[in-house]
Amino acid sequence: MKITKLISLLSMLLAFSACKVESENIFTMFDDVKVTFQKDSEYAIVEDAIVNDGDSVHIYFTITSAKEDMMTVVVDSTNGTGTWSRREIEVTGPDRRAYSGVVKFKMQRDGKMNFRFYALNDNNVYIGDGYTSITVEGAPSYTLFPDRRLYAPVEGEDNPSFLSLTTGKTYSYSNAANVSDQIDFGIDTIADTRAGYESNFAYNLYALTVDEYPVPYYDVSGWTKRETKFSAPMSASGSYNTFTRTLVSSSKIEEIAKNQTIDKEQTDGILSGEGLAAARLIYFRTPEGKYGAMYVNQATRDQQNRQYVSVDIKIQK
Repeated sequence: MKITKLISLLSMLLAFSACKVESENIFTMFDDVKVTFQKDSEYAIVEDAIVNDGDSVHIYFTITSAKEDMMTVVVDSTNGTGTWSRREIEVTGPDRRAYSGVVKFKMQRDGKMNFRFYALNDNNVYIGDGYTSITVEGAPSYTLFPDRRLYAPVEGEDNPSFLSLTTGKTYSYSNAANVSDQIDFGIDTIADTRAGYESNFAYNLYALTVDEYPVPYYDVSGWTKRETKFSAPMSASGSYNTFTRTLVSSSKIEEIAKNQTIDKEQTDGILSGEGLAAARLIYFRTPEGKYGAMYVNQATRDQQNRQYVSVDIKIQK
């Protein structure tokens, strides 16, 4: 009985060994396809590179297949915000074994963009990318100041109600007096007088050059007045995506900002939901000519019940 079981087990092992097929190595199974890059213009790159905002970039590539025809060449690109694009190129005739092309663009984003070139056969099946890609990195061209909290001014208190776009810091009235030449904005609040909204406020932004200073218990008569201007707050539904996915380089910030009317020294909200309300976007220009944008995250209270607005800021370097 034991001998019979042993023979059966041995037979199964032999059968399994006979059926076993060696799997191809993922690192060699697509060796037939090669991708190379050429230096065919003054803007061409042939390896990972760091470029400046506004630079032209050319990627000349050649993709070859040794054993089977390429019916489609695909150019994939991704960037740091997670945006992905795919361009499919139909290949004909002799190009099906060796195709050359070029990707040209103007760098208008900080951070990395990755480009990958691969081929598909007549069954639309992936046959290789040469195990290579090329990454273009945009050098930093703007500065991000995240979650800057501007507190509502309260008489008898000294909370940070002022902001410097030069340093990215917020300052209380007493501290701001010593660096007034760097102060670009302050905020003020107006109580919402509608029934049921008595505990709510409109938050307003102002520059120190405003004709009628809005906080009566602050004396800024001896301060340096920076002539920073800003746009009216914008409440478009896509403001957050604009701030995070469109305003991604100095040149894009300036391009978009120049299409806005930037001439205000004070917002004029009188009801909660106006002025510096959540999801509002404001563009600005400093006296030095730098453009930027401010996105309002929220208007709320902290654990000490102090009212404040949280803003994210992008400004050209």
